[in-house]
Amino acid sequence: MSAELKIECPKCGWEPNGYAYWGCTCGHLWNTFETKAKCPACSVQWQDTSCPGCGHSSKHELWYTSSEQQDLIATDHSDLRKRKEIIENKLIAYGIKNSRISYLPYLEFSEEDFQTPYEVGCRILILWAVSYVAGNLDEKDVVESWLKTNVLWDKVSEYEKRLFEGEVSQTILINFSWRIEAVIVLSWVVNLIKDLPALDSQISDNDLDELMAKLPIDENPDSFLSTLTFRNKEEIFIENIINEMITSYLRNLMFSDKKAQLAINSAISFERHYALNWVRKFSEISDWDDTDTST
Repeated sequence: MSAELKIECPKCGWEPNGYAYWGCTCGHLWNTFETKAKCPACSVQWQDTSCPGCGHSSKHELWYTSSEQQDLIATDHSDLRKRKEIIENKLIAYGIKNSRISYLPYLEFSEEDFQTPYEVGCRILILWAVSYVAGNLDEKDVVESWLKTNVLWDKVSEYEKRLFEGEVSQTILINFSWRIEAVIVLSWVVNLIKDLPALDSQISDNDLDELMAKLPIDENPDSFLSTLTFRNKEEIFIENIINEMITSYLRNLMFSDKKAQLAINSAISFERHYALNWVRKFSEISDWDDTDTST
């Protein structure tokens, strides 16, 4: 008895559901898998089949795999398929229903590429400082002095130093104030907070006060910086990819002049995307100002 066949896109795993998604040059629409890619109207035999899920085309015969082949594929890439499922389900929950990961190796990552917990801790303190100064300009000299006293000033980026060295526009002040969201996600990275707030809401005042109480504000940060540890790096990577795909989706909407109702605050998602790209040195860039958010 032959092994049971399964039909799915070899790129993303999308499975046909019986609908007529495929069209022939003769104008006929049909479910290509009912005829193994041969148009029932004009008898043209198609060699490639496009996927309604991810948009990529593959050789038609590659859509068919036996149960044994499926077991082997699932075993070989079980960790990547699990990541794919987690990410896509989270995107669907946010209202993004048509974004799919078509290339599984994209979900591979190296834990060796990450910043150190020490560097993440330094960045948390600097980002807290600039977000605070953005709303309290009269205290910028005090905050700058604290950064210099505790040997953090050299890690302040050139763009961030503009906030302390002269007048900046209201737009720049607003951008700096949003850095508190980067503080939050980086604090999650090193276990200072257990769970991230949903992307459509900001952290509660009580939770923010609890986080601030853990930061060595007005104190020497050495002990704080030396005890930080990462949470599971796979969790960090998954959160990074989720927000990367959200950024890509929102950019595509902007370029096509479309709008969508999503359970997402785009500014919060972008701060998470930026900060987590920096954490895992995306595109081999480690400087905060040069962090790449291209998708």
